[in-house]
Amino acid sequence: MDIALFNLMSQNRADEAPSAILGMTVEMVRLAEQLGFDGTWFAEHHFTSHSVCPSPLMMVAHCAAVTQRLRLGPAVVVLPLHHPLRVVQELGMLQALTGGRVQLGLGTGHQPHEFHTYGVPMAERTAILEEGWDILERGLTKGFVGHEGRHYRIPEAPIAAFPGQMPPLFLAGGEPKLLQRAARAGGSLFISQGHRRAAAALPMRDKLLAALREGGLPDSALRLAIQRYVFVTADASEQRQAAEGMLRFIRTTLSLRDAVPPRDGAFMRSVPFEGEPSIDWLLENAPIGSAELVAERLAEDFTLLSPTHWSLYMGFSGLPAPRVIASLERFGERVVPVLRQLAPAPARLAS
Repeated sequence: MDIALFNLMSQNRADEAPSAILGMTVEMVRLAEQLGFDGTWFAEHHFTSHSVCPSPLMMVAHCAAVTQRLRLGPAVVVLPLHHPLRVVQELGMLQALTGGRVQLGLGTGHQPHEFHTYGVPMAERTAILEEGWDILERGLTKGFVGHEGRHYRIPEAPIAAFPGQMPPLFLAGGEPKLLQRAARAGGSLFISQGHRRAAAALPMRDKLLAALREGGLPDSALRLAIQRYVFVTADASEQRQAAEGMLRFIRTTLSLRDAVPPRDGAFMRSVPFEGEPSIDWLLENAPIGSAELVAERLAEDFTLLSPTHWSLYMGFSGLPAPRVIASLERFGERVVPVLRQLAPAPARLAS
């Protein structure tokens, strides 16, 4: 069971400076290593306050210099928005810089405004990712690239820094052929459980299993990585503020599916949607609260969903940085030891 800190680097308030957000991220990554986390992830998003990080690989390079043990990676590189020839070289360089601590998250992307702004056809994103994946795999394992495809034509060229193998792979996406490819390579498949109880996330897990079965893969090929939003505090006022922040975050995440997201400049508006959870529902069901409650919620996830990896996001609350860091400390000191004691049941992967 891997436990990783996810860093979205959202601008939760208009008065937050990007430098402060990035600085707090670095501080939390260093603390996560001290608290015994296994890894850390950095998001990639563009053109909105949802994230001030357009380049997760830059964050990997920076945070590698202030850590010694943590595995670090992008969650995810939206590969259709990048030329794979540059990505493959940067990944090889990062593996050399970090002593092989890089883990690689790949994704097709899902925000129309990003594709429109970059001038990349969103309808082609799966095919573009497939070709880019071929180029990454060849460059990182063989030390040279060369490709003749629909989207990329690259002459044979050597990669100066290459590790001889792919980093541990994580995929965020829903296309069956991509899911099957990742599973065949021993990779993990991301789902975003977010604020949901485990039972509500079972259909997402079952969809992955169905895709793998369609490709002739056994249920045991599923290595499930879960994205989860958590906040640890026993203070009732902070719990409510965290739930309010979570609702804003859920609204923003949904709004980013729009062709033109609702924003003032880069700052996203909080737009209510039909059927959204209430603050009281979040306080009752989301992993917001005491260490004991959060541990109970995640143990429930483990029992029903059988994850092999948790990616945990704590920066959604909008609370001041010291309160978010205090939540991380409580999680590391009081929740992580409980999670380490959870033991998988051999038959639980079967749906």
